[in-house]
Formats: sequence, C-alpha cells, structure tokens
Amino acid sequence: MAEDQSKAQPTKTEKSSYYFFKSTPAELQKQYAPVPLKPGQKLDFTPRVQTLHESTLVKKEAERKRAEEALKRLEKAKPTDMSYTTVRKNAYDFRDKEHEKALPEPEKYDPGMKVVIHGLQKAARYNDSVAEVLGELKDGRYPVKIIEMKKQLNVKKANLKLYRPVVCTEFTDVTDEVGFRCTPELLFQALTNQDMVSKYTQSKATIDIKANGEFSLFEGSIHGSFLEVKAPGRIVKKWRFKEWPDDCFSTVTISITSPEYGVTVLTLKQTGVPMHDKYRNRDVPQKVKKGWKNFFWDRIHKVVGFAKVDKKEYSGKAKKEEEDDD
Repeated sequence: MAEDQSKAQPTKTEKSSYYFFKSTPAELQKQYAPVPLKPGQKLDFTPRVQTLHESTLVKKEAERKRAEEALKRLEKAKPTDMSYTTVRKNAYDFRDKEHEKALPEPEKYDPGMKVVIHGLQKAARYNDSVAEVLGELKDGRYPVKIIEMKKQLNVKKANLKLYRPVVCTEFTDVTDEVGFRCTPELLFQALTNQDMVSKYTQSKATIDIKANGEFSLFEGSIHGSFLEVKAPGRIVKKWRFKEWPDDCFSTVTISITSPEYGVTVLTLKQTGVPMHDKYRNRDVPQKVKKGWKNFFWDRIHKVVGFAKVDKKEYSGKAKKEEEDDD
C-alpha cells in the first residue's frame, strides 16, 4: 500500500502544472500579472518574443507601403516638381548617353588612348584611375600607365573603358582664418618643410618649395605646384584633389601676418573650387573646408604644438593699434 501511495503522489513539475491549470484567475493574477486586471481584461500568456516579432513585421510592412507610395508619387510627378539633384542627375545621364554615341567603345585600344580602369578585385585601389594605353600584349591584355601614380599595369580589355572627361562649370571660393601661438617663420616652416608635413599628416609628402616646384600630399590625393613663394609671409599655389574633374586646379593663397609678438595669423583664400567632383558628388567645398581644419590647422595645433589663438585676442588689439595710429 505504501508503494502505491508513493507512486500516486505527483512530482513537483506535475504539481506546478496542475495548480496552474486549476487555479482561479484571481490566483493567476497575483502570480503573473504585474498590475491588477481591469474589468473584463484577460491574462495574455503569448510569449514576448512572438510579440516583438509580430511588431517588427508590422513596422516593415508599414515602411514598404510608404516606399511604394513615394514611388507612385515620383512616377506621377511632373518634370517641374523634380528636385534640383534629380534634374542634374537626369542631365548627366543624358550627357553620358550622348558621349557614348559620339565616342563608342572601340574594338581595340590604340597606344596613346586614355582609358579608365574598373572592375579590378585584387588591385581594387587602382579602380577609377585614368591611364594611358602603351600597347597590346599577345594574351589580349593591355599595358597601361596610370597618369597620376606613374605606375604601369597589364589589364584585361574587360577592365578598361574609354575615358570620357567630366567637365565642371560651377566654382566657388573657400576662405579661412586661424591664429597660432608661434612666429611667422615657424608657421611657414610647418607648412613647407617636407619632414614636418609628413609627420603631422602621418602620410608621405613631397614638397619642392620654389616657384614652379611641385608638391604631393597624402600619397598623391592632393597635388599641385607653387606659383609664388615669399618666406615667411606669402604662399600661392595651384592645388587640386585627385577626385576632382581632370585639369581642374584651384588657386590657394596663404598670407601669414603677426599682429603682436608670439601670435601669428594665417589667412587662407582658395578660389576656383569646383562644386562637384568627377563622381558628381556635390560636397566638394564642404570637404575642402573641413580638410584644411582637420588635417592641417588642428594637427599643427596638437602635433606640432603651436597653440590655437582665438580671433578675439588678436582682432581687438589690431583694431586698437589702428586707432592709435590714426
């Protein structure tokens, strides 16, 4: 009899499941409901993961519907309702098609032709580079010379396309003014000394500081030549980004003055900055402005150690000196 009674007793798991299904709603509310139930409200034992999954699906469905409605509105929109960016893109696409009609891809690339490299995988860093065809090999590859890097590669015909230059007709100016706690001679050296520029830009730099001397920064991403050099007060140079339309150079004029001892003011004026690059990204002026600040002025402050001088410190004193002279 004792053995039968022990077998008949429910286990702990059976007890919990038994009391769960046999308990009254009031007892279940005390155990599982965080707040008292409202009249007529029932407990929801749906797993939380399922609820989150369902809510995610609902959100995705709503996003899909919004995207479809936006596409329908765009299709129905009149040409006059299109944004300025869309109008420019359509104009560029039309121009590219016209270029392809006028300059179709040749069956064979002759020596001296300009081509664009694309579709490389192992040497992807050379994609979108403009190169000059040097000849043709027996295996169908073309030896080409990358113009900006002066590097020679052997490329398949499938990875070449005829070069069609992007011409920019819109330009703007970029100006800036920064104060440094140093002498004009030291600041001039920080801008023109090849070793110093390489250290605070943390990249290879080549600078030939003389009239008609060439310079290259950030491994060729920025390059140009000097037009005028007057130490330590004036630097004028032709300056361009690698991504700009070909043969598009801006003119950078840097003036260095010292309103008081130990304070040097650099004034930058850059004219002829294109509004878009050769990939038609219309953020070139913003990139140029941020580039001067992030990669030159801030690094001269922090790495070289020429502390920043607020404009209020030297502009007020300069005005007082002018008034005293009057």
